[in-house]
Amino acid sequence: MANKPCVYFLPVYAAGHLIAMIEFAKRLSTFGNSFSIHFLLILPDNPNQGSPLCSSYLQSLEAQNTPFQFHPLPFVEPPTSFDGVEEFLSLRARSYMPHVKAELLASPSPVSALVVDFFANNVIDAANELNIPSYVYYTSPATSLALFSHLSNQERENDPKDFSEVCVPGLVPIPSTCWPDVFWNRKSGSYKSLMNFTRLCTKAKAVVVNSNIYLEKAAVEALSEGTQHVPGQKLPDIYPIGPVLSLRESKSKDHECLKWLDRQPMKSVVFLCFGSRGAFDVSQNREIARALEQSGHRFLWAVRTASKYLLRDLTNANLDEVLPRGFTEKTKERGLVWPSLVPQIEILSHKAIGGFVTHCGWNSSMESLWFGVPVIPWPHGAEQHLNAFHLMKELQVAVAMEIDRKNEGFVSATELERAIKCLMDEGSEDRRRVREKAEKIKLACRKAVEVGGVSYAHMQKLAEELGKQKGHSKSA
Repeated sequence: MANKPCVYFLPVYAAGHLIAMIEFAKRLSTFGNSFSIHFLLILPDNPNQGSPLCSSYLQSLEAQNTPFQFHPLPFVEPPTSFDGVEEFLSLRARSYMPHVKAELLASPSPVSALVVDFFANNVIDAANELNIPSYVYYTSPATSLALFSHLSNQERENDPKDFSEVCVPGLVPIPSTCWPDVFWNRKSGSYKSLMNFTRLCTKAKAVVVNSNIYLEKAAVEALSEGTQHVPGQKLPDIYPIGPVLSLRESKSKDHECLKWLDRQPMKSVVFLCFGSRGAFDVSQNREIARALEQSGHRFLWAVRTASKYLLRDLTNANLDEVLPRGFTEKTKERGLVWPSLVPQIEILSHKAIGGFVTHCGWNSSMESLWFGVPVIPWPHGAEQHLNAFHLMKELQVAVAMEIDRKNEGFVSATELERAIKCLMDEGSEDRRRVREKAEKIKLACRKAVEVGGVSYAHMQKLAEELGKQKGHSKSA
């Protein structure tokens, strides 16, 4: 079909965003071939500053013969004046609008839609200028989108010090301890950018959310009904199509971490991993080491070192520098410390894993739920504190841990040891409770994406809509 319409995707070049969007596109493509899929890529100006996970993932797509076309956009100097990631992404996306518009105009076939990452929402205006329907792909939970939508529609910007919680219609009150850090400075460029990203969603034809009604019933219903918006405001459709995860066949079966897990009893190991950007200083790493040593439980701990670049993944750790002397030797019979990337999906799916200490990024949270693994939340930033609140209070699949947000999220060895014992000790009531809840959520998530499931139905409806839409040609 020479004139088969094209759907263009614009991701953010970060592991939790680019991979999630491509996996969404792969799932979407299984519902027929009435349109072709193209990706517009805003690449880092220096390969050393980019995400190694993104690079390796894109290379793996070539081996899979994925039928997508990728179009790297011309380089634009990145912004140098900003006060946080949100403002940086806003300025960066805006600077690429002319190139996005040019690519859409140069499309060899009619363009039926542009799908943008939430943090690239600025380019919706370019699509609208060309009369091309735009869709927003939201890689974070529906709860955070409902919260942002509620705040973006407030008539005035209240000082966050004036109240201790946010009451979003349809949701349980969200305490200030769970707000993203950016909320505490309503005059910052990053807060204003976040609110603008949210308001721009109303210009889109629909918002696609990587969640479902089993994971976030109240938030999905609030977004669908528009209860968090100003009365009378036009709302886009909501497509909750999750969980969308990268569950492809991996080449990591011979990884040393998996070989080690093969030798451990069922559900006996607590796994500690903090995402592609979660790293601690030496002081905190040594607190973690003491907690693991004193807990007596088996553990697998992925230790990384922070990068100096804004959107770059972590680097490998020097264990001699970050761990207490003699720690690995004293715990070698029941623990493994790994200083580089680990195959997280394969580890969470392993029968030996009984718990997960996680930063609560949404992708990691959904991966743990997909495999029925309960968690100890240790959020670092972004919406992770809100995710942790949801896992603990709404889904009840998590054991709470006291985190000192005023001291860069510090957790003492004593507190981490307590939480690990609650999650892993035989006979622990917390262990029994969260494992039962996690197993129920696991089954619900899998049912959602099966043929006839709620997420499957939303994905099918979206694919049909994109396929039936009349493509907009160069003359638009």
